[in-house]
Amino acid sequence: MTNATDDFPRGGILIPVEPKRWSDRGHYLLRRGRTTIGRGSDCDIRIGHPTVSRVHAELSWTGGALLLKHMSPVNPTFVNGAPVAEPRYLRTGDIIEIADGVALRVELFGSGDDSPTEPRGRDVRRMYAVTYADVFGYARLVEQDDIETARRLEACFKIIRDRTEGADGRVAQTSGDGILLLFNSAGSAVQSAIAWQSDISRRNETLPASARMEFRVGINSGDVLVTPGGTMLGDAINIAARVQSMASPGGILVTGVVRDQLQGRADLNFEYIRTNELKNLSREVRIYRVNFEAPNESARETGS
Repeated sequence: MTNATDDFPRGGILIPVEPKRWSDRGHYLLRRGRTTIGRGSDCDIRIGHPTVSRVHAELSWTGGALLLKHMSPVNPTFVNGAPVAEPRYLRTGDIIEIADGVALRVELFGSGDDSPTEPRGRDVRRMYAVTYADVFGYARLVEQDDIETARRLEACFKIIRDRTEGADGRVAQTSGDGILLLFNSAGSAVQSAIAWQSDISRRNETLPASARMEFRVGINSGDVLVTPGGTMLGDAINIAARVQSMASPGGILVTGVVRDQLQGRADLNFEYIRTNELKNLSREVRIYRVNFEAPNESARETGS
C-alpha cells in the first residue's frame, strides 16, 4: 500500500562539491515544483561558468521523487560520472556534474540509511588537452622566505586560474607548487599557457632574480580516465608532467600530438627540440618548444 505522503515532495538541497571555486554558497534549496540550473538570469540556481548553458538542467518532483532532465544542446550533464540522456531519478548522495568542473551533491530530506544511494556510474574516458606546471626551484624559494613564497604562489595560481577559466579550461588539481589544468582543445591550452606565463613574467620583473617565481609548463593531449569519485588518471597526464620537467623556467613544451593538432595555426610558433623515450613509457615522444615573447623568458632548456 502506498503512503499518501509519498505523493508530496520531501524536499532537499544541492551542495557544491569541493573544490567549489565557482560558488560561495554552502547549498542550494530545491524548490517544491521545478528547479532550473543554468547561466541564465531566470534560472533558480545560476552558475556563471563558461561551459554552463543558459538552461542546462531541470529538476522536478514527480510522485515524491526527484527527476533530473538534461536541457543543454551543447555541453553534457553527468550523474555519478555517467552522461544523462533520458530523464532519470535521483537519490541522496548522487553527484550531478553540470558541464565541466561544476558538481553538486544531492541531499534529500527524510532519506534515511535504509534508502541507498543509486549505484555509481562506470569509469569514463574523456579527451582533454592537459597542462601540467610547477615552480622552478620552489624548495629554494621556500627556504629563503616561506611566508612570502606562499603569498606569491597564491597570487600566481590566481593568475593561472583566471586565464584558464577565460579559455574555457579548469583547474583539476593543485599539489604544492604543481597545478594540473584541463582544456577541451589544444589551442586553448597553449594560448592560455602563453597568456599566464607572460603575466607572471611581467610580475617577476618587479622582483630580484633570486625571488622570482618561474613556472615550467608541459602540454599534452589524449584520453583521461575519470572515475565516479572524480579521480583523473592516464598517460596523457603522466606525459604532460614528464615533458614539463624538461621545460626551461618560464617556458612551455608540448608533445608532438599537440603540435600536430595545431600545425596550421599561423599565430603559434613551435620549435622541434628532440624525441625522447620518457621514463616508464614504452614509446618515444616528440617534444617541441613554444616560442613566444615574454619579458622574462629564459634561454635555458632544462632545469632541476
